[in-house]
Amino acid sequence: MELNIATKNFHLNDILEQYARKRWAKLERYSHHIINGNLLLEKDRAISIVELNISVKHSTITSKVKNHDIYQGINEVFKKIERQLVKYEEKFRERKRIAQKTRRQ
Repeated sequence: MELNIATKNFHLNDILEQYARKRWAKLERYSHHIINGNLLLEKDRAISIVELNISVKHSTITSKVKNHDIYQGINEVFKKIERQLVKYEEKFRERKRIAQKTRRQ
């Protein structure tokens, strides 16, 4: 489970990188699904654009947020991804449950 961080139009400082990696570590409970992630941080005048792409088993999950504060944007993008991972995990479990149910009959 690896996170690649890329920036556009500004320099990434250590504090911002540590903050993003700390938020990434909270997704550890979904690590059995996550393969890797790419975080793109972009500054465009007064607006920050944060995009997170995660490769999981059988698909890719993407989230993009525009915000004035880059830290708040990172929070929002990780909250969105967490909701999407919960939904993905529920679908994954449901597929397994249905497959086992049909196998028993």
